[in-house]
Amino acid sequence: MRITFLGNWSSNIVKGKRYTSFIIDNSIVFDFGPGILESLLDHDINPLGISVVAITHMHLDHFAGLPELLWFRAIYGAQRPLVILGPGKIRENTLMLLELLNTPPAFNVSAEYVEDDSFETVVNGRKLLIEPFRAEHIIPDNGYRIEYGDTLLFYSGDTAYSKSVVKAAEDVDYLIHEMTYTDDKDAEARFWKHSTYSDVMRVFHESRARHLVPIHLSNYTEPLAGELAQRQRGIIIYLSTLVV
Repeated sequence: MRITFLGNWSSNIVKGKRYTSFIIDNSIVFDFGPGILESLLDHDINPLGISVVAITHMHLDHFAGLPELLWFRAIYGAQRPLVILGPGKIRENTLMLLELLNTPPAFNVSAEYVEDDSFETVVNGRKLLIEPFRAEHIIPDNGYRIEYGDTLLFYSGDTAYSKSVVKAAEDVDYLIHEMTYTDDKDAEARFWKHSTYSDVMRVFHESRARHLVPIHLSNYTEPLAGELAQRQRGIIIYLSTLVV
């Protein structure tokens, strides 16, 4: 299994960074903010090969690039069906964005939508099961427990510390968890319902996950993530590609 990180940054975007998104085996992508389509192309990944998009929540940095993907599929004549997972109203809000962007009526932007429910299929000969778990954010956010072949992953989306996230991440091979704030910015993290360094480490230890990949980073936490990876086994800093 190959996990390609298309971006690892929070909404506090800076030059040279992309919003948080990753794709498994060039087919299953999690979150799709602005610029992720270009990141796919920069990584020599064909967007027409995507079969599943799982959106954690409908903030700009996680969701607003989805119309770009649907336009790309229409322009280049995508043949592979697309399934879009997300919280309630993901279909309604996606269609609303497409309308606001004056999507040409001739464009085929069809997709199957799955809202607040699990999804199971076979991708590249491996069983894929994606189960949503409600995280703790200022708007509805689905973290995802992912079973793909013999590998278990959990992706938090945006969240404060949550027992629901701990439960969903129990004994996974890879915990991909947001780390937007350092501990000295705890009040800000609580206000926006994001995670601090200590929140992330608490989830890591309580869930008994084997590896931690901190994502949704900021200028505050990127240096800290690098230090953690050097000090503690099982923590993986941002890599372009992770081969499992």
